[in-house]
Amino acid sequence: MGFRVSWVASQGIAADEILRAADRQRTKKRDEILDLGWYLLELPPWVLILADGRDSYRDLGRTYAKNLSAGGRETLFFRCSDTFMKTDLRCYRDGQEAWSIIYKSDEETKEPTINGEPPQLVHEILERLRAKQVEDDGADHIYELTAEMGLTLTGFRHDTDPETDDPRPFVVLK
Repeated sequence: MGFRVSWVASQGIAADEILRAADRQRTKKRDEILDLGWYLLELPPWVLILADGRDSYRDLGRTYAKNLSAGGRETLFFRCSDTFMKTDLRCYRDGQEAWSIIYKSDEETKEPTINGEPPQLVHEILERLRAKQVEDDGADHIYELTAEMGLTLTGFRHDTDPETDDPRPFVVLK
């Protein structure tokens, strides 16, 4: 089964603004790990809103990232479905896609589609993952590219614990 998660991350934004955009509110509950549902995570300078699970991840789409990127604010959108081995990471500025990485494991090429001009680090991570894939008899490590890039940019990766002093960093949303 695996993860089905999407998140939007933005810099220079108040958490309340990102919550308004998604029509979500904080609860008093905090979790130590990402579980099914909606969450807020603050990893300065980034603020992330996350939707985990089959019933939630589709509801947090690219439109939120586009809208939050107004005024030149860099906003990232990440989505993955381990079930279908499809993932994408997109960067928006001024309501337009600045760059994106899209990967579908079911394609024969096993190569990501890279649009725009992402940070050079994307290509470095991709080369490292290609080498790992060769060493591991073709296991699909390139699928990790978007998650690795998201971690590098924001400090968050959906399948690892975030580096924070807060033992319960995920604010449960309703």
